[in-house]
This record gives sequence, structure tokens and C-alpha cells, in this order.
Amino acid sequence: MLRRSAPVLAFLLFIAASAPAWADDFIGRAECGSAGGPGCDVSAESGVGGGSGGGGGSNGESGTGGGTSAGGEASAEPACGLDGLVAWCSATVGGGPVGGEAVPQVDYEALAYEARASLSLGTPGISMSPSADAPILVRVPVWLWVDDWDAQSATASVPGGSVTVTATPSALSWDMGDGTTVECEGPGTAYTSRVHDPAEESPDCGHTYTSRGDREVAASMAWSIEWSSTSGEGGSLPDLVTTSSVSVRVVESSGVVT
Repeated sequence: MLRRSAPVLAFLLFIAASAPAWADDFIGRAECGSAGGPGCDVSAESGVGGGSGGGGGSNGESGTGGGTSAGGEASAEPACGLDGLVAWCSATVGGGPVGGEAVPQVDYEALAYEARASLSLGTPGISMSPSADAPILVRVPVWLWVDDWDAQSATASVPGGSVTVTATPSALSWDMGDGTTVECEGPGTAYTSRVHDPAEESPDCGHTYTSRGDREVAASMAWSIEWSSTSGEGGSLPDLVTTSSVSVRVVESSGVVT
């Protein structure tokens, strides 16, 4: 407030000096920070009559000038006029940077893209049952799941504000290497031998091979991206996708002859 007192006082003194001679008693008003910024709206009117402020009365004359100078102090000629028996002047003062320092303008969406680019998203950790470490039998259900389904975040900051982006796993797509694609909404159910029957299919993410051969299984995880900022702005950004793969061998089961 101390930085604003000088220009406000100077403005009111200017009004008193430039007002009509018969308007001896002026009432001044200063409202600071009402628009969320550092400036002050200053007005003054004579104590005679009950007219209203604004841009000039229907019977009065308006002065020239008004506004603020580049430094944020009142201009040399504030807007003045007459409304009946009331003389008025108004201007905005002190609207420049507080303490002479420029307030940085932040492009929060551009900053969000920078934070998105800095995300370190790991590739899907593929798990299968039967395991890819041994041959998989034709017509035996394969359970598919990934080990990590946690959200990841990153923050980008500049003078004046910061943005945080959050990447959340949203879908999982499996290319089984035999022309089949399996779409899973979640990470899949981990197979547990104590709980699950190996002859049963996975309840939410699995596949059964019908022919033998070497297959390349690829898992692609989609991440939805949301951002928020210190200004209150936020929104969505394009999804990201991470992929990993593993080789498996599918074989026919062989009967035992005795």
C-alpha cells in the first residue's frame, strides 16, 4: 500500500488544483486491488449536489486525458467533467509492476507440454502364465498381466508459476504375434497357482493359441495425461504409449506312448 500512496495523493492534489474554482470541497476515493492487480482506481467529486460519477453527465463537460502512464502513475490529465453542480475526476494509478519488477506472463499450456516431455514412463513389465521362459502349449489358456499400473507425475516451473502433469494408465493392448490383438481395460489378473486353475481362462486379459510357432508378444500401455497449474488452469493432453515385447514358442502337446 505504501507504493500506491504517493501517486494516489498526487492525483487527488491534481484534482483539487484542476477542478472548477467553485468546487471547493472534494471527496476522494481510492480502491486498490479490486480487479486482482496492483493498481488503484481513484476518483473524486465535489461535495455539492448528489451527482454520479462515470464517463460524464448529460449536462456536463468531460476533460481530456485520463488513464495511466507507462510507470503506472496517474497521467498528467485525469478524466474530469461536470454533472449538474457536481465536478468529478477519475483515473487509475499504480497499475504498473509492483516495486518496478515486471510480472512474468506464463503460458501454462506450453509449460504443461514441457512437463509432459519430462515424464519418465517405464515400459510395461510383461507377465504371463504359462511363462514365456518355457514353451507354451497349444490350446492352453495364457494369462496376461503387467506388474506396474501406477500413475506417474512430473512438474515444470518458471518464475511466476508451475505446472504438474499426471500420467495414468488407461488401457493395455496385447499383440499376440499370431494375428490376434487382445484389448484389456486394466493391468490383467495375476495368475496364482494356489488360487487359480491352469485350465481356466483369465477373467479379464488372456489368450489361447491355436497353432504352434515362434511368436513375438508385444504389450502397449496407453497413458492418459492431465495437467494442473498454480494459476488454476488445467486440462488434458494427448495420450502417451509405452511398449515392451517378449518372444515365446508355442508347441503342440505330444502324447505319451507305452
